[in-house]
Amino acid sequence: MQELVGKHIVLGLSGGVACYKTAHLCRLLTKAGATVQVVMTEAAEQFITPVTMQALSGRTVYTSQWDAREGNNMPHINLSREADAIVIAPCSADFVGKLAQGRADELLSLLCIARPSSGCRCCWPRP
Repeated sequence: MQELVGKHIVLGLSGGVACYKTAHLCRLLTKAGATVQVVMTEAAEQFITPVTMQALSGRTVYTSQWDAREGNNMPHINLSREADAIVIAPCSADFVGKLAQGRADELLSLLCIARPSSGCRCCWPRP
């Protein structure tokens, strides 16, 4: 796990009951030395609260593309540029379809689409 020390991971949660497992993943990533920035969709908030993810990551959770904390009002650009990796867990079928069609109607899909294509790699779970 030494390869995670000092890495900045954006952990995106799309909607799904498996969101509760992402809390454990967040804890493991931070324990391994990564900085974890959580971004949640509105659907993910129906399964787990941003407060829980904030407590585990030690960072304020982003939930809106209109977040005023960013001075340039572009959290989707800033978050994607700062990340060494973007991990979407759980990644719902709806979210996969959204990315495949290039739809970006909330912060998580916006930052995925804004991510520079160089150095990107998709890893899909296989049964």
